[in-house]
Amino acid sequence: MNVPFFNYASRYAEDREKIKDIVYQVGISDNFILKERVVELEDAIRQYTGAKHVIAVANGTTALTILLQAMGVGPGVDVLTPAFSFISTASTIALLGGTPVFVDVDPLTGMMDPNDLERKVTPASKVVIPTHLFSVMADMESIHEIAQKHNLVVLEDSAVALGARQQGAIAGIMGNAGLYSFFPAKPLGGIGDGAVIVTNDDELGRISRMLRNHGQDGITRFYHHLLGYNNRMDETAASYLLHKLRRFDDLLNKRREIAGLYNEAFKHLAPMIQVVTDAHEERVYYTYVIQAERRDELKEFLESRGIETQIYYPTALPLQPAFAYLGHQAGDFPNAEAITGRSLALPLYAEMPSEHVQQVIIAVVDFYARVNVHA
Repeated sequence: MNVPFFNYASRYAEDREKIKDIVYQVGISDNFILKERVVELEDAIRQYTGAKHVIAVANGTTALTILLQAMGVGPGVDVLTPAFSFISTASTIALLGGTPVFVDVDPLTGMMDPNDLERKVTPASKVVIPTHLFSVMADMESIHEIAQKHNLVVLEDSAVALGARQQGAIAGIMGNAGLYSFFPAKPLGGIGDGAVIVTNDDELGRISRMLRNHGQDGITRFYHHLLGYNNRMDETAASYLLHKLRRFDDLLNKRREIAGLYNEAFKHLAPMIQVVTDAHEERVYYTYVIQAERRDELKEFLESRGIETQIYYPTALPLQPAFAYLGHQAGDFPNAEAITGRSLALPLYAEMPSEHVQQVIIAVVDFYARVNVHA
């Protein structure tokens, strides 16, 4: 592809020598997992977000699993989760023995619909997982009101939203607990996997810290308070994330600049293209996702121009084979199902060359000009 979607070679080019040095320094340190570099990263994220507790773990799915277990999810417990999302927001519930209760989403933003959330609350509901996707945040104020009304714990899936804000409040600590993922594709992408749990709740912080490391309290080794996991962050990942965090705000601003160019170029293509443009300056653009008429044709056209795209996500979670046991049918989640047929992610990353941005814009505009001519 002339215009790649992820383009890791460009994204990591600046850090080539630094990465080699990090690997070497960790290799000769005798400290490989959950040592001083991880503690430094936890402190840095604490300062960046204002969270009281930051617990570094192996990946974002692990963070969800640990938090759900700390919140008491298991057999007989219902957890409300979006019908349109990455699978881990539902699979982690099921793997703990709980029941995912899927909630439809807003037809434009793709975020959890508070109205449907209220309809889906059951007597066994204990936790709700509002998930921020792409560059958009769930309606946390409305979800909080419903959670308080029904005595629900709020697990904010802010995996892609480090640095994002909603009405001035920072993503991740607007619920009882949240998380940030450092999978390489994320805005603060690491070398390998990684994530942190964030919370202002002392008990959730205490339990999460033990669950990540075999139920140990971090004070007395080989004394296990809980049955926990081996879900620790390694020193190489932490060291690189510390390095990259120093320029993170600049990376976010570059992403916003590119998104702003896309927004301006595509606004006259409505309703053929729908894009969420609200709260632009408070958003973190993990991916730039549009809802597009004739999505599959557009994708093929862009590929013919050498432009790589991604579909997030092709099937609503309740209709995935993995959740067939819940008995959902096509039409049960109309908004989520509609978005799966229209969503398309265009290339966007901080190091993206301006000529690539223009190639994408020209190609998308050209496609719909051709469509209109033949309409």
